Amino acid sequence: MKQGSYKGRRVDFSTYAASCFNPFLFAGPVRSRLGCGATALALLTGVAPETITAKKRGSHYSDDFMVRFLRARGFRVLLLTLCNLSSAKADIGTAQVLLLSQLFRKNEGTWGVIFNGEYYHNFEGYSLTVLSFINKPILSAYLVAHPKWQRNPPPSVKPSPDPKNRSRGLTLAALRMAGSGTLSDSSAQHFQILKT
Repeated sequence: MKQGSYKGRRVDFSTYAASCFNPFLFAGPVRSRLGCGATALALLTGVAPETITAKKRGSHYSDDFMVRFLRARGFRVLLLTLCNLSSAKADIGTAQVLLLSQLFRKNEGTWGVIFNGEYYHNFEGYSLTVLSFINKPILSAYLVAHPKWQRNPPPSVKPSPDPKNRSRGLTLAALRMAGSGTLSDSSAQHFQILKT
């Protein structure tokens, strides 16, 4: 992971939170062998991995290519550095979508996506543990957000008013108009009719 710098404003990672993330999991063993970069981009964007590999020459998916591909499709992408992580206004949690490049084998990297404690690699999901990144150290990490995933404020839940009595005599408004919780004569008559 890059060191970064403490210059500039602190990042608010909560703006990258996703309230809805639907990974595009393409079926078929052939597609999962098209390369981890293509499958990670396909999982995020919904573009078929064979279409992505046709646009890319070679099997290496650089950070530059990944970021350009996502941004061209309306995604917000933020490089995570040691400095912006340690000075952030809010921590990264399970609600953020992360795109990771990791050292998988000697001189070989791989791309994967993390959301809600699940790690997606070549269209397969794995549960993360506390030791998940010891054997496969992170080379680069990006927060990825799309307007379709963004957190929408929950709809305000307004209680529906109680159904009113047709004669409007036995309602909360009628009690308030009668004053300090006492029933008016007409309300008392309606109450007596309802009781019998």
